[in-house]
Amino acid sequence: MITLFSPGVPARGASVEYKVISEGTPTTPVEIEISGIAPGANPFNHNSSQVVATITPEGQSSFKTSGYWHQEFVMANQGGVRGTMRVGNPSWRIRFASVSIGKHSISVSANIDGLKTIAPEFTLSTTYQVVDKVRTSGRSFIQGDKPFVPIAYNIAWANRFEEITKYEQWFSRASKAGVNVARVWMASWSLGIEWTDTGLGDYTKRLDRAWLLDQVFLIAAKHGVGIQLVLINHGAFSTSTNPEWYSNPYNSTNGGPISNAGEFATDPTAWLYWERRLHYIIARYNAYPSLFTWEWWNEVNYTPIASKDLVTWIKKSDQVLDEWDPYQTMTTNSWSSGASLENWDNFDYAVTHVYDPSDPIKSLTIQAEALRKAVPDKPILVGEMGSGTVTEDPFSDPRGLHLHNAQWAATFVGFAGPSSYWWWDIYVDPLGLWGHTKGLSQLVSGLDIATMKTDRVLGISQSTSLILSDTKTVLGWVRHNNFDRSAKTQLLLEAAIDSLKTKKKIKTTFADPTSKGGKLVLPVSTEGEYLVKTLHTFTGKVVSQKRTLSSNGFLTVLIPKFTGDIAFRADLVVGS
Repeated sequence: MITLFSPGVPARGASVEYKVISEGTPTTPVEIEISGIAPGANPFNHNSSQVVATITPEGQSSFKTSGYWHQEFVMANQGGVRGTMRVGNPSWRIRFASVSIGKHSISVSANIDGLKTIAPEFTLSTTYQVVDKVRTSGRSFIQGDKPFVPIAYNIAWANRFEEITKYEQWFSRASKAGVNVARVWMASWSLGIEWTDTGLGDYTKRLDRAWLLDQVFLIAAKHGVGIQLVLINHGAFSTSTNPEWYSNPYNSTNGGPISNAGEFATDPTAWLYWERRLHYIIARYNAYPSLFTWEWWNEVNYTPIASKDLVTWIKKSDQVLDEWDPYQTMTTNSWSSGASLENWDNFDYAVTHVYDPSDPIKSLTIQAEALRKAVPDKPILVGEMGSGTVTEDPFSDPRGLHLHNAQWAATFVGFAGPSSYWWWDIYVDPLGLWGHTKGLSQLVSGLDIATMKTDRVLGISQSTSLILSDTKTVLGWVRHNNFDRSAKTQLLLEAAIDSLKTKKKIKTTFADPTSKGGKLVLPVSTEGEYLVKTLHTFTGKVVSQKRTLSSNGFLTVLIPKFTGDIAFRADLVVGS
């Protein structure tokens, strides 16, 4: 610990102590505890209790970050009940990411209920540089100078006090199959820091949840998973869809400032409380390199907030981000699928939500065309996907065929990545379906699929052949038309009817459709020799490979016999 005396309050003999809690890593932030600064009447009210650190990396421009009020916890069994237990005393902390190797000068100033403190400068040296933030570039995602394909799942919450064990389990299993993004909610029943039990503007009673979200970020960093953090879920301000408005602390019946949920975006007092919460969230989590995106709302159209009021609210919230998030983390928002064609000017990328049991090749082609028309120059993603909004049926689709098709179809019809599926806790994990993304993640490795041209080619009977191409690579997905959940459902229906007629036991299992394969003739923009590999879609295992010369702008690819579907990748041989 380094003890430094603050000249700002010499009459009281106050001292400021810096303690390095974590020196950080390429995937985690530096964390410093600051003692000797009082919390004030309310340490969460940044207008009256403000601690600001100015960080100056050697040879670079300074940036500022806000301190936040921290209480440490551990998981413990108390009286046979699993829960969180406080450790030590609360204190101010700051976090920052080591964006460069070398010495960092840190100066801290505080204004606590009108009492100003200026602490002497403290220096800390790092021997690493954090991983680059994912950014957008036109229709693409990039990380540093390389393309980034978000391979994502919704992993929105866990049961109370199971967060650490569950997220370790989920992230570990998902990341082994190439998953690199998880969509996590700050919901009232999970990791939200403000609700009826706290009242507005004081998060003391939920600091354990804030601490648990820290653990989720650290687990994500461990497994190479970025967090798309959803700040507000629609139900909190809805009276119709997953309604929680009646328990919301903003509701006047609970002592809040507004009587109608739609006023949240316009009422001045409501804004002050939201700004306070946003300021705390930014201060606590913005320095995590594993923070992928701030998502303002989940499906905000299910609230009574008017569109024009929402636009103004988002612009004001953006201003808070601009001031206090020096890492320029991406932002997005979500509406339900039927309301996805909104104004996306204030966001880095656009998403749509699709719950549809039909063939994803058909449903997602329509979605991609519509969303791309509305958002021509930004990345587009399927932020939520499922066969239904109530549950996912493990009986009719125990192998996750709809999940598989949704991920592959989104990739090949124009989205910047596979669909991010829902039902992680009651379907994907119990049935062991995380591995479905393994083959797809291997297929697209190193490619900027968002800029690749989409196309369909003919040649394989009873199958749909989709391709993505650029000047050096052609990707393909060939799927039998009956290798689809809706086709399986039809077979189940026909079997049920037959059972009723014949009085025989109903048939519930059906062999996957097979294809004898065939020949595909693909357009290529660069003549030369191509290394063509066919791959198993679920495992990524290479089925066959061959070098083939293009001719007159076309490349002939031989597709072997396959069951269900098969993929291929044709790469131009360097120097050919």
